[in-house]
Amino acid sequence: MKRSYVLAPEDRANESLRQVFEFLLHALRANVSGVLEDSHPEYLHDLRVATRRTRTALTQMKGVVPLTVKEAFAPEFRWLGAITGPLRDLDVHLIAFPAYHRIADVQPDLLGELQTFLEDARRSESRIVTTAIRSARFQRLIEGWSGYLESDFGPEEGLRLASASIGDVAAARIFKAYRRIRKRGAGACPNAPAALLHRLRIDGKKLRYLLEFFADLFPRETVKQFVAELKQLQDILGEFNDTEVRLTHLRQFEERSCDVTTATRLTRTKTSRMTEVIAEHQLELRTEFVERFTRFSSAEGHRMYKETFKPL
Repeated sequence: MKRSYVLAPEDRANESLRQVFEFLLHALRANVSGVLEDSHPEYLHDLRVATRRTRTALTQMKGVVPLTVKEAFAPEFRWLGAITGPLRDLDVHLIAFPAYHRIADVQPDLLGELQTFLEDARRSESRIVTTAIRSARFQRLIEGWSGYLESDFGPEEGLRLASASIGDVAAARIFKAYRRIRKRGAGACPNAPAALLHRLRIDGKKLRYLLEFFADLFPRETVKQFVAELKQLQDILGEFNDTEVRLTHLRQFEERSCDVTTATRLTRTKTSRMTEVIAEHQLELRTEFVERFTRFSSAEGHRMYKETFKPL
């Protein structure tokens, strides 16, 4: 999403954040009709990105956003992200589906059954998302959030950073997010738990979003370098997450019958090769992630972040 606002370091933090929120709300609204029409998977993807970014700005800008606002809206944006997640997972799986045809010893009839299973699941999830988008809850969220953004953003008691300069506040928040991911990933190895990689993926998104929200405030080329490094990490962790989703879908496909019948056991035998290939790819991704993260968290990288985003 190309930003439609320009910030200056001396701008008030709360007014700058309002511009970020308004841009994200516009992006979210722009994709609603496409999601309802189900005309292309990217509409759902873009709606989810706008939703995640809004949650990040809500939860990461402590001292700028009133606690009452965070408590009222963050759970609702979390709900929107959760209700649309399974449909996006199925879209990604179906987009990657042709790769299965290149796996040796996987029979075409099995792939046909699996594709039908995924498409049936997608139709079901699409109905759930459509119902959610048309619901009163979604309308209350959009109208309530829009109303808040149109309200007076004057300083409130207890919001010590609302009237501070956005340059100082953004620098502190970015550096904190960087330290969090660097600390969490310290000592990461190829056999790190999937839960840790999932957490690092989320931490990386938060840091990248903050960098992109406030890119105007810091040296352009330095921010571009930081974002490019994070994109490389996110691509690896995103692909790893996709493989975890595919394995989950395969297990659901195998176990769609409640009883372990002969047919189910045969299905498990047939899908075992697909599972092996995915597991092999996961190991490659884990190894590549460790190499990339080692460079990302190096002493030189830490020095550059610290110099660029001096804490308050």
